[in-house]
Amino acid sequence: MCLQMEIKSYNPVRIIFGIDCVRNNMDVFKGMGRFPLIVTGRSGAKKSGAFDDVKDVLKKGPHVLYDRIEENPKISTVEDAAMMSKKFNCDYIIAIGGGSALDAAKAIAVLAVSSMNGMDLLSSKIEKALPIIAIPTTSGTGSEVTPYSILTVDQWQTKKSFASDLVFPKYALLDPKYTYSLPDDYTISTAFDAASHLFESYFSLRSTNISMMYSLEGIKAFEKAVKAIDKLNFDEESRYYLMYSSMMGGLAITHTGTTAMHALGYSMTYFHNMPHGFANLYFCRPYFKHMLKHEIQKTLHIVAQMGFTDVGSMCNFFLRNMERPRLDKSMCEKYASLAMLQSSIKATPGELTEADIVSMYKEAGSL
Repeated sequence: MCLQMEIKSYNPVRIIFGIDCVRNNMDVFKGMGRFPLIVTGRSGAKKSGAFDDVKDVLKKGPHVLYDRIEENPKISTVEDAAMMSKKFNCDYIIAIGGGSALDAAKAIAVLAVSSMNGMDLLSSKIEKALPIIAIPTTSGTGSEVTPYSILTVDQWQTKKSFASDLVFPKYALLDPKYTYSLPDDYTISTAFDAASHLFESYFSLRSTNISMMYSLEGIKAFEKAVKAIDKLNFDEESRYYLMYSSMMGGLAITHTGTTAMHALGYSMTYFHNMPHGFANLYFCRPYFKHMLKHEIQKTLHIVAQMGFTDVGSMCNFFLRNMERPRLDKSMCEKYASLAMLQSSIKATPGELTEADIVSMYKEAGSL
């Protein structure tokens, strides 16, 4: 164990994990307020059964539904939802869905009680936010336990995040059964997002003994679902472990943030419409090659904990589950310049330069 002069740890989210945790914890909702804004995507919350459970817990009581959150939510969308919250004077938010719905809910929670516009979220100090109950229906972002919100900024052709202790959800209610209705490809892409969080937090220059504990616990849980991902055969047990690993990834990045894998992945999502988890692990070969140079012991430990014999076989596992766009030279250079704007680059071991990032794009894009 390395000696560390200072370790800081804070996570105020009350976590309730288990089957039927929404129905079994009605008092959580009673204590939050009188009139919630329910934030979801168009269909996932309903298909999962989570929306019906929430309505039953609210006893068909008053609420406002905003179900227009898209994947990779835009600034304009959260502004629109915040206007609805203000119109009906909602006093708390119930966020149901994947990372997009949960991230959007955090932005809405701030805009609903301030005069800020969406772009202000990225630069202004946050003074107030509505309380949030977060109910994930995917196993990927871990947003239910983080202070982060990631939004698509069309003006900048990328995604940007903001963070505040005020947007930590008050409660995270995690029920693995809400993921049973997910199709295989969505299950895998979200699982890969969780894996990237676990890997990147473990490598981060901001990592601590506490954050690495979360990362390794999540990696061990993820390993229990590797066969299910490989065989496209998801059962209750594998979905349980995937949701648990996703939560652990969220707890890990709460302490550290992400690293270069996320910074590189944003352009693949924005310009090529790759699902976020696939976009991150699209770069697994150049990323882990870089880590073998700068963090060899950590890299080998991850490979062993994941149940693989070497880095190459682990990367093969991730890459064979996704379609990989080919990139030309101009794309690599443009995307690298955008990646360098992300603070997560500086949290990556090895002092990455723009030339290094261009090389990673070229290798991943098979140039």
